[in-house]
Amino acid sequence: MRARLVVVAALTVAVLPAAAAAHISVSPGQAVRGESTEFTITVPAEGGLTTNRVRVHFPTPGGVYAVADTPGWTTRVLTAPDGRLRGAEWTGGLIRPDRYATFAVLGTPVEEGTAVWRSEQGLTNGTVKQWTGPPEADGAQAPETGPDVPGPAVAVEIIAEPAGVGGGGSAWPGVIGIALGVLALVGVGMVWSSRPAALPPDGPEDGAGT
Repeated sequence: MRARLVVVAALTVAVLPAAAAAHISVSPGQAVRGESTEFTITVPAEGGLTTNRVRVHFPTPGGVYAVADTPGWTTRVLTAPDGRLRGAEWTGGLIRPDRYATFAVLGTPVEEGTAVWRSEQGLTNGTVKQWTGPPEADGAQAPETGPDVPGPAVAVEIIAEPAGVGGGGSAWPGVIGIALGVLALVGVGMVWSSRPAALPPDGPEDGAGT
């Protein structure tokens, strides 16, 4: 019984830091330059308080060109003087403690590197949690900072091509080549299977002894 209690206590301690450090995130964490991508912004409740406003500042240049409407929320798109989408704000909804909400945008990254998404999370007690600090390092998790101290912004890596595709080329030529080879082998097999076991004689002399 004592061993079981020790295990439960250890698991509880292991889970608490992850829950405490929950913050706004953007997925996927990696996108391809020049490829249209749907980015999902996940906003969990902050510090046991209810969230009633979310504002996200898109990376510059981030290539975000469309914002999805979210049921239960009023969407306001923020634009730059040149008409570029620079952010979005969602109000009118509620994210209660132990709940989360998701918001979606479409974007086509235009540059390789790290795209930083900064955001603000308005709480019903009047506090605004800023997610504008340095992004978390790879494999690291920022500690909980509380509603009054800025937390880490979100970083999305923009790469030149999907993993596993090298040389900047496409995998289709290789696939097509393999398919043509298979078809050629099938064709040869059909030709040989249709040949007669023995050729018929060409004339009366064929097959006669001399």
